[in-house]
Amino acid sequence: MNAMRRAYLGRSATPVPRYPRPPGPARTMETGKPFLRFVTPSDVRDLKNRIDPFVRALDASTAACATLPPGVADGWKAFSKSWRSYFDEEDSWWHTAAQMDQGEAYESDVQRWQAMIAAYKCTPDAPTITPTDDAAGGPDRWSGTIKTVAIAGAVVAVALGLRAVLR
Repeated sequence: MNAMRRAYLGRSATPVPRYPRPPGPARTMETGKPFLRFVTPSDVRDLKNRIDPFVRALDASTAACATLPPGVADGWKAFSKSWRSYFDEEDSWWHTAAQMDQGEAYESDVQRWQAMIAAYKCTPDAPTITPTDDAAGGPDRWSGTIKTVAIAGAVVAVALGLRAVLR
């Protein structure tokens, strides 16, 4: 914590709670995503189109389920509304990777919602969604990055070769 933040927190009315580290060995966290990803707007649209039928099926399930508590139903309606605004958002080159990350987050959230709604004995109208291999960190998770780096290296090599020839 830097000195400026420490001074600010010292003056604030509510102190920052300090939580003890849980006992046991330290845990490591893997992000599962490569540092560089090449994602196109059509990749984002494909992911949106893959997830949307699951969201629509859950909409129908929650509307038809009488045993679903009102709080859970309201939570699903809010989630579904935010999904719809994300789904209707225009796919753009400017923030494609962020849109892809957001889509993968929605995908895992839909999986959790399916499990929660099924726990209330509501029959889902669709099979359980399975996250894409890119989000899970499958064996081919680096292939897109390697291809991108290889193409960029080839472009640089051609540019340097042309520069040497034109001198």
